[in-house]
Amino acid sequence: MNHQIVQLKALIDGKFTYTSWSTNSSYMLKSKGLDNQNILVYYITKSNKVFSREFPKFISITPKFACILGLIKGEGANALGKSNYRRFTFTNSDCELVKKVLDTLIENKLLMRENLKEKSIYIMHYQKEESTVLKHWSRKLEFPLSKFRCIETVDKTRDYGICHVYVSDVLLRRVIDIMIDSILN
Repeated sequence: MNHQIVQLKALIDGKFTYTSWSTNSSYMLKSKGLDNQNILVYYITKSNKVFSREFPKFISITPKFACILGLIKGEGANALGKSNYRRFTFTNSDCELVKKVLDTLIENKLLMRENLKEKSIYIMHYQKEESTVLKHWSRKLEFPLSKFRCIETVDKTRDYGICHVYVSDVLLRRVIDIMIDSILN
């Protein structure tokens, strides 16, 4: 199958962070090589605070990965108001689909399993008993129970609920959005 190798540095250099709701500022994204496989993507605030994160130097945009990015665009956070710009999210009720999205991000070294915080995968709108729901999602996504948390909601629309992956990572959100924009434009 066809694929395109994208140099992440070329995609992000010169782009800006989303505008911060608290400071009304945006900052230029920069990168520097760490080794043959990785770069450091970072920005520096007006107060000289540096926010940085390691990313792969090259991303292989396969048809599968492009499709996953499309799913993220449709089922992820698209709002930029308040603090939404600071988080990467993906929401779906299909276990296999959520697993494919997470596995693809992990395979492409955009998300690291160990960096997914405790209780950062929310399960909402579930009808079954909470412990059954948590075990179901943990088994299906192959993540430990400690990563999951049930959120009580009024609407109980699915037996096992809807999974909402929440990663508080402004650079991950911005890099993924830039990759999506580069494909769409």
